[in-house]
Amino acid sequence: MIEQRHGDISFFQYSSFQAFPAIIHGIFTRHGGRSTSPYGGLNVSFSTGDSQENVIGNRLLALQALGIASYPCATVWQIHSAEVATLDTGQTTWDDWRYDWLHRSYSLDGQELVWTIKPRRKADAIITRQRGVALALSFADCVPLLFYDPVQQVIALAHAGWRGTARGIALATVEAMQEQFGCRPQDIYAGISPSIGPCCYEVSERVRDLFLGRESFNELPTAERYRPLVREAATFITKRLPRGDSLRLDLWQTNRNQLLLAGLLPTHIEVSNLCTGCRTDRFFSHRMEQGRTGRFPVVFALADACTRRETGI
Repeated sequence: MIEQRHGDISFFQYSSFQAFPAIIHGIFTRHGGRSTSPYGGLNVSFSTGDSQENVIGNRLLALQALGIASYPCATVWQIHSAEVATLDTGQTTWDDWRYDWLHRSYSLDGQELVWTIKPRRKADAIITRQRGVALALSFADCVPLLFYDPVQQVIALAHAGWRGTARGIALATVEAMQEQFGCRPQDIYAGISPSIGPCCYEVSERVRDLFLGRESFNELPTAERYRPLVREAATFITKRLPRGDSLRLDLWQTNRNQLLLAGLLPTHIEVSNLCTGCRTDRFFSHRMEQGRTGRFPVVFALADACTRRETGI
C-alpha cells in the first residue's frame, strides 16, 4: 500500500490499483480532522457521541482529500450481514453519506430506535458501475474490502467484521458483481484493508463454531451455498499466553481465502497487513479503545468524465 497526504489528512491506496486511473480510493487514518479525544482526528461516525459538526466536517475533509468533494456519496446501514446493495447506473435515490445524520439510529434502555425520514437500506456491501458517485463506509477494526473489475468497470466496497465474514460477505459481493454486472472473478482485483489482525483479535469458541458450521446465527443465518466455503476459508490460530491458550481469528487470511474460493487470482489480491489494534496511533480500534473511539472512512469511486479531464486520466 502507498500512503498519501493532503494537508494533515493521511490515507492509503493500493499499489495494485495504481494501474487503473479510472478509480479513486482512499483508506483513511485517524490523522487530521476536527474531532477531539476520545474520537481524536478524522472521526466520521455519528454513533460515537462526537458532535454532528465535527463528523460532517470530517466527511467533507475526506472527500476533499480525494478531490471529489462534489460527488454524491452512497452508503448503507451496516448490520454485519452478507447483504449486498446495488447502485444502478442512473439511479438517483440512495442513502447519501453526506447527509445520513438525518437517518440516525438511537438506543434507549437497550432497545434500538430508528429516527428516519425514509427507510434505510441495510447491507454490508455496495456495488456499482455508476461514475461520479462515491461509495463510503466507516470502520474501526472490521475489514474494509475493495473490489474493482477493469473489464466491466464495476467497483464494490464491503464491510467484513467477524459476523459478516462468517456469513460470507466476500463471497456474496463477488457473486453479486457476477449476477448484476456480468463480472468474471478472474478479472476482479481486491484489496484487504487495515483492520484488526490475529495478533490482537482474541475470540471465543462460539465464534469458531459459527465459522465451522457447528452453530448457526439466530438471525440472518449463513446462506447454505456459502457454508462449506466459509468453513474451508476460516483461519484460526492458538496463541500460548501465561494465562492460558488464546484463540485468535485471522480475518485477513480468512477473507483472502474466501476471495480465492470465489475465483479471484492470488496476484489480484493485495493485503495491507496493518493492524488497527496495534496501531491506535494511526487508526481507530473499537476493541483496543474499549468502544470509546471514532470510525475512519473508506471511500471508493469511479471517476466521472470531468474528474478524469482535470486529473489527466
